[in-house]
Parts: sequence; structure tokens; C-alpha cells
Amino acid sequence: MRDAMDDGTDVRGYLHWSLLDNFEWGRWEPTFGLIAVDRETFERHPKPSLAWLGVIAEAQEIA
Repeated sequence: MRDAMDDGTDVRGYLHWSLLDNFEWGRWEPTFGLIAVDRETFERHPKPSLAWLGVIAEAQEIA
């Protein structure tokens, strides 16, 4: 996205594909979520990408 902005693209927002890793098309991979889901217990655990996106959102800019 940073490259697109540098090229002059007017980026006004961002929507992440999925909050949770999910079961899609009969399998668990690839994982796109910001929160990992344990396949055995279904417990949820934040991924490092969630913290990174939070820092970016708070700064209101793309790193």
C-alpha cells in the first residue's frame, strides 16, 4: 500500500481481510486473520500483525 501511495494513489482507508483465521474452502490455510484460532480448542490468540496494525492505526500513517 505504501508503494501505491508513493505512486500517487489516493488511499483513504484500509480493510483487513479477516479478523480471525478461518476454515475456508475445506481447509485452514492459508491464514489471513489478525487473531490465530487453535484448531483443537478454538481458543483465540492475537498475532504480532494485530499489534503492528494497531501501532499504524494509532499513528494514522503507513510505516
